[in-house]
Amino acid sequence: MTREPARSEPSWRVPLLAASAVLAAGGAATRPFSWSATALVGVPAAVVAVLAWRARPEQSPRTARLRRGAVVWSTLLVVAAGWEVYALARQPDWTRPSAEHPTLSTLLDPALEQWPLRFAGWLVWLGVGWWLVSR
Repeated sequence: MTREPARSEPSWRVPLLAASAVLAAGGAATRPFSWSATALVGVPAAVVAVLAWRARPEQSPRTARLRRGAVVWSTLLVVAAGWEVYALARQPDWTRPSAEHPTLSTLLDPALEQWPLRFAGWLVWLGVGWWLVSR
């Protein structure tokens, strides 16, 4: 019998997981709606967006199903982004949440008040972001 070679994990996986845990801990430690929390969201999102933009994925065949899916998801994204921008622009103070014009962060804030739940929320956000970018 021959022995199968052991699968080696990609060399970037462990540093990426460690950086994600550090980012999630830092984000969970920040005060909601502060500039540091905004930077901890914006900087990684911008870096990943640039990396995703520069990647050259293989082309999928253009089918009617793919076009319908792109239209549906694009519409949902535009509506959600429009709601977020409108709600944020209507807030009297951008550093404090407004009950009259809640953003998604404002709606999720009561569920994420405690540090362990905030940490888990950051990990979920990072995981979903990675999943979206790597697909």
